[in-house]
Amino acid sequence: MSDKTKQRTGNIVLCISMTILMAAAAVPVFITPLPVWQRYMLAAGAAGTLVAQFFIPCPSDDLRTRRLSRMNVWAGIVYCVAAYCLFSSSPDMQRSWVAFMLAGAVLQIYATLMLSKLTNKKSEKEQKKAK
Repeated sequence: MSDKTKQRTGNIVLCISMTILMAAAAVPVFITPLPVWQRYMLAAGAAGTLVAQFFIPCPSDDLRTRRLSRMNVWAGIVYCVAAYCLFSSSPDMQRSWVAFMLAGAVLQIYATLMLSKLTNKKSEKEQKKAK
C-alpha cells in the first residue's frame, strides 16, 4: 500500500471514529442514566482512532514531526483507557472516563496543530527554494 493510500484510509477511518467518539462522549449530556450502548460506542470510537493513527504515516523524518505523530498515537491509547474505565466495575473508575477523554483530546489537539504548523513551514521553505 502506498503512503497516499495509507494516508487517505487513515484519514477516513479517523474522521468516522472521532465522530463516533464525540457522539458517545455527548450522550451523558442528553441521557442522564448512562445507557449500556454508550460504552460500546465509545470503545468502538477509541479503537478506531487508535487504528487510524497507525495507518497515517509520519509526514517527514524530522525528529519533532515523528514525536508529534507518536503523540497522536498516545491520544488514541488514552481514549482506549477512557473506554476501559467505562467497562470497569469500580464506581470511581467509571467516573474518571471524562478525565481521560479530556487528556486525549488535549494531546490530539496540540499534536495536530503543531504538525500542521510544521508542515506549513516546510512547504513554505520549499516554495521559496523553488523560486
